[in-house]
Amino acid sequence: MNKTWFIDIDGTLVKHLDESEIEKGGREELVPYAVEFMAGIQKRGDTVVLTTARPEEFRSITERMLKDFGIEYDHIIFDLAHRERILVNDIKPVDELHHRRDKPLPTAYAINLKRNEGFGDVLTQDLWEKPLGAKDKVFDLFDLNWYDRLGD
Repeated sequence: MNKTWFIDIDGTLVKHLDESEIEKGGREELVPYAVEFMAGIQKRGDTVVLTTARPEEFRSITERMLKDFGIEYDHIIFDLAHRERILVNDIKPVDELHHRRDKPLPTAYAINLKRNEGFGDVLTQDLWEKPLGAKDKVFDLFDLNWYDRLGD
């Protein structure tokens, strides 16, 4: 079963530059193992959606930079906020890949990398560990406690 990867550009694939530096033609630099990581995703046949807070007006600069570095992708989303990003998806009632009806298949994961440090230690982390307090974090983001009031 192919996956869809949502991957940020600045600080994740290339070292973070301010918009003014990008606009002035500042030298973009890959983070360690970015090309290898992306090639592994492409080799599997997965879909890659790049995300960025860069404005749409930087599209041609960004696409040229990605092409020069050999970074392949399927889509890019520009103009995102400079804030947290939250992926919400459903849980499949059946793990179709392993033909298991007794085990639901979660379909949303998050990997947080240290800015500009690259993918070198990605394989040493337990990437699929359930985040502690995830439910509380969602409530904090919405600044409400509706779940606690369901019994009222």
